[in-house]
Amino acid sequence: MSPFTLDESSRLRFASRWIRLGDPPPEALRDARLQLHWAVQLLAAFGESFLPHRPDESHAALTWSPERRAFLSGETVDGSALRLGLQPGGFAYRLFGPGPTQSEPFSLTGRTLAQAAEWLGRELTSRLGAAGSDLVIPTPEIQGHRVGRGAPFDAAPADLAELERWFHDASLLLEDVARAEEGASPVRCWPRHFDIAVLIELDAQTDRPVPPDEARSVGIGMTPGDDSYPDPYIYVSPWPQPEAAELPKLQPPAVWHTEDWVGAVLSARDLIAAGDETSQATRAASFALASIAASRALLRR
Repeated sequence: MSPFTLDESSRLRFASRWIRLGDPPPEALRDARLQLHWAVQLLAAFGESFLPHRPDESHAALTWSPERRAFLSGETVDGSALRLGLQPGGFAYRLFGPGPTQSEPFSLTGRTLAQAAEWLGRELTSRLGAAGSDLVIPTPEIQGHRVGRGAPFDAAPADLAELERWFHDASLLLEDVARAEEGASPVRCWPRHFDIAVLIELDAQTDRPVPPDEARSVGIGMTPGDDSYPDPYIYVSPWPQPEAAELPKLQPPAVWHTEDWVGAVLSARDLIAAGDETSQATRAASFALASIAASRALLRR
């Protein structure tokens, strides 16, 4: 079922699960993207407060659930089996677990982040008792927005639904990358940069120790917008960072980004311009295949 095979029927099955992007257009999503970025910080706080800490900070990372159409925190390991979710389409939090149980939704629309934290505190106390008060909400180091200063959330539902589609499709692509590529990490969404990504470690199978700053890897992911580009894009980034003069030509519409970081980029506009669902899925998969191959070749030099 992967586009990373030569089996045409598998590629078609992959494309059949893709949801068409482009309505609303990517430039209309910028305010909703910032509001959603602030909203997922509560999930990161849940991980920081209740999950065992890991050196790579993945305890605060999120996953995407296509079944629940939601970002999910990691799961508590004290036997309570709880995880916090945020469903962009409904702009609502739910506390999931244990098992199939779930809380009533807490809608963010018209409410503040402080009110959401109060709701979560009550839900946790009802399930964990005094341990529920261990929730700590740090000040995140992310782009400022009025909701981070106490304003109520008011993102447009249509914009949030489109952002949900972006994360759905990116997760679909990245799960196939993770299955196909040896040394690939799980698919994770990182709350600081708000990208959903996979890291392919090229030295994972080597017998000799490799210093962390020299370990070769290829990162692939999607961000709904950041300081480099205000709109969504898919990227493939080799590490250690190659020199710009070494970069091979990419098949258009892919381009190399070389300011502050180096990576192949497929912009929202160029992905959407492919056309229908099948064409968009094909363009995204083709970009990923070609850019990963180009990055591997650069790192073999």
